[in-house]
Order: sequence, then C-alpha cells, then structure tokens
Amino acid sequence: MQTIKLIVLGLLAAILIALGVANMAPVDLYLLPAKLFGETFGIKGIPLAVVILAAVLLGILVGLVIEYLREHKLRRVAEEKRREIVQLRQEVTRLRAKSTDQGDDLPRIPIA
Repeated sequence: MQTIKLIVLGLLAAILIALGVANMAPVDLYLLPAKLFGETFGIKGIPLAVVILAAVLLGILVGLVIEYLREHKLRRVAEEKRREIVQLRQEVTRLRAKSTDQGDDLPRIPIA
C-alpha cells in the first residue's frame, strides 16, 4: 500500500512539474479590468505557472475555511456530549458510593 501511495505521489509530482515547466510564459495579471481601471491593479510579466499555483492554493485555502466554519456546529455538539458524559459518570460514581455507604441491596451500575 505504501508503495502504491509513493508511486501515485511521484506521478502527481511529475505531472505538476511538467505543467509548471510548460507554462513559464510571462502573462499579465489584472485584479480589476484594465480597460476600466487602468493598469494600476495588475502585475506584468508573471509566469503562468505561478498564477496557476496561486489559484490552486487559494482554492484550497477557501475550501478549508468553509469546511471549518461548516463543522463548527458539529464540534460544539460533540463537546457538549463529552461534558455530559463526564457529568453522568461522576453522578454514577457518587450514587454507587452512596448506595454502598447506606448498605442498600441495589445492583451495581456498570460504567462503560
């Protein structure tokens, strides 16, 4: 399995390197339309491979932020459940100790 993973990663790296080398031509990158705002909001002569890499990294970053915000609710609920479990285990321990102190014939409550 490790060998297959390394082969796939090696092929992916070779493809990305080939893509980068093939797209080294300089391009002009404008953040706003040049005809409307002039050429003040742009970069001239940047390699296309850098533009592609920056776009991919920006997409990954945006995706991670969106996923983090989406899972916030799930993490909050999980933390509430963890606190509830701790509280219930403490209560079971307290009740078990109370029942043995009073000599009750209650069956023992197993704690998972």
